[in-house]
Amino acid sequence: MHDVVRRYRGMSLHRYLRLHRLWLVRRRLLAGADSVKAVALAYGFWHLSDFSRSYRDQFGETPSQTLGRGRGR
Repeated sequence: MHDVVRRYRGMSLHRYLRLHRLWLVRRRLLAGADSVKAVALAYGFWHLSDFSRSYRDQFGETPSQTLGRGRGR
């Protein structure tokens, strides 16, 4: 499985799954979720500082900024 993901996605299985979860979090935040913390924990991000850094690196904004946009602020 690992080799298949690396061949077709160009990254490790772990990285692919992490990016997929980040995209799922982003969708929930843009839908106006209750809180960043609740969504992060729901998708298995237990270390919120690591989550926030990964999210910012991937999307160029903080999770709170995304949530604000989702809520129309």
